Amino acid sequence: MHTFHVLPRAALPVALGLLLASGHAGAQAVSSPANAPAPLGQAELSALVQQQALQIQQLEARLRAVEGGTPAAAPAVQAPVLEQRVAAVEAAQSKAPKVSWSKGAPEFSSADGDITFRPRGRLFVDQSSTSGSDHAGRNLSGTEIRSVRLGAEGRYGILGWAVEGDFADNEVAWKSVYATVDHSLFGRPADLTIGNRLNDRGLDGSSSTSNTPFQDRNVVGTLMLPQRGLFGVGLTERVYGKGWHASVSVAGNDLNNSGSSNDSLTWATRVHWNPLLTKDATVHLAGWAFHEEISAGASGVLRSAAISGHYNDEIKIAPGTLLGAERSNAWGLEAAGYFGRFWTSGEWGTRNLRGIDASGRYDLDHEAWSVGAGWFVAGARPAYSAKAGTWGKVKVDEPVTAGGHGAFELKARYEDVDYAELPTGGTGRAWTLGGNWYLNDYSRVMLDVVRWKTDNRSGAYVGPDQGTTFNTRLQLVF
Repeated sequence: MHTFHVLPRAALPVALGLLLASGHAGAQAVSSPANAPAPLGQAELSALVQQQALQIQQLEARLRAVEGGTPAAAPAVQAPVLEQRVAAVEAAQSKAPKVSWSKGAPEFSSADGDITFRPRGRLFVDQSSTSGSDHAGRNLSGTEIRSVRLGAEGRYGILGWAVEGDFADNEVAWKSVYATVDHSLFGRPADLTIGNRLNDRGLDGSSSTSNTPFQDRNVVGTLMLPQRGLFGVGLTERVYGKGWHASVSVAGNDLNNSGSSNDSLTWATRVHWNPLLTKDATVHLAGWAFHEEISAGASGVLRSAAISGHYNDEIKIAPGTLLGAERSNAWGLEAAGYFGRFWTSGEWGTRNLRGIDASGRYDLDHEAWSVGAGWFVAGARPAYSAKAGTWGKVKVDEPVTAGGHGAFELKARYEDVDYAELPTGGTGRAWTLGGNWYLNDYSRVMLDVVRWKTDNRSGAYVGPDQGTTFNTRLQLVF
């Protein structure tokens, strides 16, 4: 009594071939040596046929995946040919350029990943309304396109680059324009930046405003800075370790300098350290310092604090006028913690100015400090870059664009500015409460309610004043 197995149609040629081979082997068994392999049994032959049928199905699935089509079933005797076709198509595909949308814009890269190119940009649309001031000229409401930024970035092996222009305040200005060279320093990964790049100075000051929790950097990031501002053309060397980094830079004015006067020159350094760095808890500690030689007649040595937000230029803490500044020294401290859905941060900075005016030589200080905290109610966690000690991009668990609810963050901040030691400098402070709704990884809606106080000794609004400003923003970044 023989048992017959029903085989798939594609496996019939295999079965016939194997049966013939089995019969031929049986015919030779009489004259074969004693140690020759025994003929296949019926069960072994059936298993072998099924194995080859499965192999063909797998090859056909691979071919459909790489060719995008549905090829006709190939006979078993063509299995080697089919495998060669699959291997050839996969080899060609492995050499093709790749495209990734993981950063919100298409990133094109070579097959080996050594060459990349990605456009990048951002759009900030703001609305602001102020009330409660004793001066009618300060109670302003309006809208503005805070920033329209377009650019690109890329890489050629160890050489990286970025070019970016920005439209803001009815002017077009270059921002990031630099190249980087990756290398090792003392056995650690490092990079050298050549060009115009954001300062490495403070937690907020070193971070993009696309990532900071509030619509504007805190007063330490916006006021305790060199005459050249947030950017400067020069060299920056950074070295990275596990949970720390250090940087040293020397730079002149930013590349928007008209070339009609000498650059100021600034030497700066910053170090950050994470004594605790885990998935659920991170502690950030850092310090920074700079020294600058200020060009004769340079403007912008002191900056007014836009304490209620960017739109309303009438609400500022005025530093007064200081002529003849020759050099300055500044330093600051940072501390922050990220614990699950909660974050807190604090910064302090001071700057000393030395020079000579009509009254003689002077040596004057001014300072600012800020503390803040936030809590993600749902949908995400605070984002922090341990590599550079900066704010990172928030990753949303359930984006609105994918049918989810996004992420919700509550936040609060207190800031204080003290220009009182300057001849006609003022003082001021602000409390900010608000929230952020992150629609996805690349967009958010922001609300900052600012209760501010100023006490100026110069400018159009002298004396104590206070009021409330509501600021909203729609932000898109890629």
